[in-house]
Amino acid sequence: MAQGKNKPEIDEMDQHAAAWVIHDHAVATTGKQSPSDAARQSGHASSREWIQSTPARAEAYENAQSVWDDLALIDPEDLKQPGPAANDASTGPAKRSWHIVAVAATILLAVIGGIELPDLMARSFADHSSAHGEITTLTLADGSRVLLDSASAIDVAFSDTERAVTLISGRASFDVAPASDTVPPFVVHAGNSTTRALGTKFDVEFGDDDDGHDLTVTAIEHQIMVTPDVAQADTSLVLSPGERISIRAGASDIAVQQINLATSTSWQNGFLIFDHARLSDVTRTLNRYASGPILIASGDLANREVSGMFRIDKIDQAVDVISKGLGASSYSIPHVATFLVE
Repeated sequence: MAQGKNKPEIDEMDQHAAAWVIHDHAVATTGKQSPSDAARQSGHASSREWIQSTPARAEAYENAQSVWDDLALIDPEDLKQPGPAANDASTGPAKRSWHIVAVAATILLAVIGGIELPDLMARSFADHSSAHGEITTLTLADGSRVLLDSASAIDVAFSDTERAVTLISGRASFDVAPASDTVPPFVVHAGNSTTRALGTKFDVEFGDDDDGHDLTVTAIEHQIMVTPDVAQADTSLVLSPGERISIRAGASDIAVQQINLATSTSWQNGFLIFDHARLSDVTRTLNRYASGPILIASGDLANREVSGMFRIDKIDQAVDVISKGLGASSYSIPHVATFLVE
C-alpha cells in the first residue's frame, strides 16, 4: 500500500495562513470575532497584523485564499499523482502540487471537523460537551447516566414537571433513573423531536449530513416513546429494544427498523463494527474520532462495502486495514488529512 510518508508536509507558515483565511471567512459568515486557537498560535491578534508582518506571510495568505476559492475545483485525479514540486512557482488549479493539496486539506480539516462552524459555538456554550475524539461519561443530578460520543453536546433543564435534556449535536446514550410519583418524566429534545423514556436505556443521535439534519433514536432496554415532530403529536410511536427510527429532514415516511444492538452500541465499549457498510458511511463514522478527515477520491470507491471490527483509539490502523482490504491506497498528510484512492 502506498503511504504518504514521502509527501511534503505543510509548513507552519502555511498552517497559520490557512487558519487565518478560515477565521476571516468565519467572521464574515457567523459573526465570530475572536481568533481560533490555530490562528492565535501565529502570535498575532488579527490576520491583517499577521499579513503585514512579512511579505512571505502576505504571499502565504494570498495562496491560502486562492486555495479556499478554488477548493471546489480540485480534481480527485490530482490526488493520485504527486504533481509538481512544492517550490513550483505555479499555484493555479491546473498545476496543484501536494503542497497546495496540503493547504486545501488543512482548510478541509477545519470545515469537515467543524472547527469554525456555528455548531462548535453551540457546543462551547452547552452545559456538557465532549471534544472531537473524546467519549465522556456524565452523571446527572437525578442519578441518570449519559455517555456523550465524540464532538457531542447537551443542555440539561430539570424541573418539578420534567427532566429535560436537549441534545444539541452528536450522539448520546442515556441510562435513565426511573420516574415515580415524585420523580418527573425524562425527556430528550433534539431538533423538533422528543424522546420520552418509558424504560431505562436508549440512544439519540442528532447531526448534520449532506442531506440535512438527521435524527436517529434507538431503544436499548425497555421502551421509549418518540415524537419525531412536536408540532404533530399524532406521529408519536413506541420503540422496543432493538428497534430504531432514522428521520431525514423533510421526509414524511418514518419506518421502524430492527437493528443489531451489539453493532449499534459497540462505540460505547470503544469499538466500531461494520457489516457490509458502504465505505462512505464507514469514513463518516471514522471521522468522528480521526485526528484529521479521511477523504475518498472516487465515487466508485465510496460505494465499496466494508466489514470488520475496529478500535476507536486506533483509527489509523483501521484505515490501513480497510484500504488494504479494498485494494486501495492511502496518502496521508500527517495531522492534516488522509486520502483514499483506487
